[in-house]
Amino acid sequence: MTHIQTLWKSASVVLAVLALSRIADSQSVSSAQNAAPSPVQSQAGNPVTMTECEGTNNCATWTFLGTQGNGQWPSGEIANLSVEKFDTSSAVIRRADSTGSSAGLTAVYKGTRHGNRIGGEYTSSWPGHWANQEGNWYATIETAPQTPPTVIRVCDNIRCGTLTWDNGVYDAVWADIPHVSTISVVSFRADSVEMSMTDHTDGKTYAIKGKISSEGNSIINGEVWGTNNNYFNHYSAYWGAALRDHPPTTAQQTQPHVVVPVVPAVCFPWFFGLVCG
Repeated sequence: MTHIQTLWKSASVVLAVLALSRIADSQSVSSAQNAAPSPVQSQAGNPVTMTECEGTNNCATWTFLGTQGNGQWPSGEIANLSVEKFDTSSAVIRRADSTGSSAGLTAVYKGTRHGNRIGGEYTSSWPGHWANQEGNWYATIETAPQTPPTVIRVCDNIRCGTLTWDNGVYDAVWADIPHVSTISVVSFRADSVEMSMTDHTDGKTYAIKGKISSEGNSIINGEVWGTNNNYFNHYSAYWGAALRDHPPTTAQQTQPHVVVPVVPAVCFPWFFGLVCG
């Protein structure tokens, strides 16, 4: 009997230890699940794009997926980027140029973040050129990429037209000429709208650039010029709510207005009424 009691007490102790272990494990799992993810982890599945500038005319596009990124400059330089820190208040980013005239350059960018803007200082080194050179930088974090609107009203000082999104390009209809044009979108971001237009009637091509307004429903600083002719003009574009003040052109408006003459009817009496023909 004493032996059985001893075994029972031992089993009770083991069960109690196992129960405490399970409680501790469940609390650890719960704490881990409730803990806020790090900024890098929360962004691992979504690309983040920012426009980074050093000076007035030296801006690049930086694109990140998780902690790794790619930087591209209009002059052709390409850099590998890695994020050491990126949260709601600060950022630390490393740069290593791999392609272009600055290949071999490395830099560390440190900045303070305010909403979608970052500003601070960087330190760069380039073997054979300089070591630990310092400068200022700033960047704007892009919001979710903007999808080209389905209908855009476009006007310059000559004519207006309507662009309709169809299978990845815009079909252009003009108010006063029968030309048919196709417009391809190169980029459609707040800081840069770039499109190319081909006029199928005469074969001429045009480059179109501009910036999206702060309201997000029009293009400002719009410019269009011929790539194989001397044409140049400024233009404005509207979509969304702005279309209320700038109604689109329809295909029917491009047709000539036909006037149909009205012939007066001739009537004559017939029994108790009139017959007109």
